Amino acid sequence: MQRLKWTGVSNKRMLPAPIKSVLASCSAAGLLLLCHAATADSWQPLPEQLLGVTTDLSPAVPATCRSPEQPEAIQVWLPLGRSQEPIKTLSQWPAHPLAEFVQCFHIRWYQDYDQLDCRSGGQRGHQQCDLALLPREWNQRQLVFIASGTPAIGSASHWQMVLPVDASVDVLAHEVGHWLGFADEYPMSAALAENYCQGRYLHPSVNVVTTVTQQLSSHELQKLWQRLPWRDAVADWRDLAQRGSDGKWQLGSAASVAVGLFPSATCNAVEKVYSWKPVAHMTAMEYHDVNVWPEVYLELLRRSNGQ
Repeated sequence: MQRLKWTGVSNKRMLPAPIKSVLASCSAAGLLLLCHAATADSWQPLPEQLLGVTTDLSPAVPATCRSPEQPEAIQVWLPLGRSQEPIKTLSQWPAHPLAEFVQCFHIRWYQDYDQLDCRSGGQRGHQQCDLALLPREWNQRQLVFIASGTPAIGSASHWQMVLPVDASVDVLAHEVGHWLGFADEYPMSAALAENYCQGRYLHPSVNVVTTVTQQLSSHELQKLWQRLPWRDAVADWRDLAQRGSDGKWQLGSAASVAVGLFPSATCNAVEKVYSWKPVAHMTAMEYHDVNVWPEVYLELLRRSNGQ
C-alpha cells in the first residue's frame, strides 16, 4: 500500500490541473477527504500529493470516524474526472436528518468507469460493481458514484450502493435509508415484491409491515400491534383499525391518527398481501424528492442503536 501523507497548502501549487481541480472542489465545499489509491495491479496510483488529504467530512456532526479501518466507515468511490458533483452532494449530507446515523465516509478515487467492472441486472437495470477491495474492506459498505456515459439508476444492496455522479443528496438519503432498514413505500417490482412481501428477506424492515388480510378480530389486532416496529408510538391498539358492525376490525387508522397503520404501495404487485406504514403522508421512502423523514422513523433508528 502506498504511504499516506499530509498535503499542505504549499503542495497544492505543484499539483497537476485535474488534481488541483479536485482539491479546489473539496475546499469550496468545506470538505476534508481521507483519500487513498487502490492497490490492485489494474489501478493506476494517484500522485502522492493527493493521498491523505484529510478533513472532517461532516463538520456539523460529532467526529466519530477516526480511521478508514473502522467497520462503520463507508468507502466512497469517486471518479477523478467527475468528482465535483458527488463532492457537492456529500457536502450537503451533514444537514440531512439521516446524518445522525451515518457519519463516517472514507474517500477513494478511480480513473475509469471500466475499472469498476459494473454490470446491470434486474428489471430496472440496477448496477453492481466488482470492486478491487482490500481484505479489511470486505465487511465495509461501498458507495460508488459512477460516470458511465449511460443513464444509471440509484440502487443499494446490503454491502454496496451505486449512484450516478449527479445524484442529489435526497437520492443518496433514500438509498442510505435502505442500509438503515427502511423499505420502499412505492410499489416494488414484481421480482422484489415476490420475496419481500412473502416474508423471504434477511432483515425485517423498520417502516413497513405486511398482512394477508385487511380484517382482523380484536385478538388478532392486538397481536399485530405487539409486533409493530413502531408499537411504542401507538398508544392504543384500537388506533390501528376501525371497528365494523360485525365486530371485526378493518385495518387502517383514521385520518386523525398521527402514527398508526396506513396503506403502503410496497406490495401492490403481490395479490392478497397488504403492506402498511406508520404515517399517512408521503415520505422520502416513497418519493425521495419530498425529503420527508417523520420523527417516528428517526426514533425507530435511535431505539435500534440503543440511544
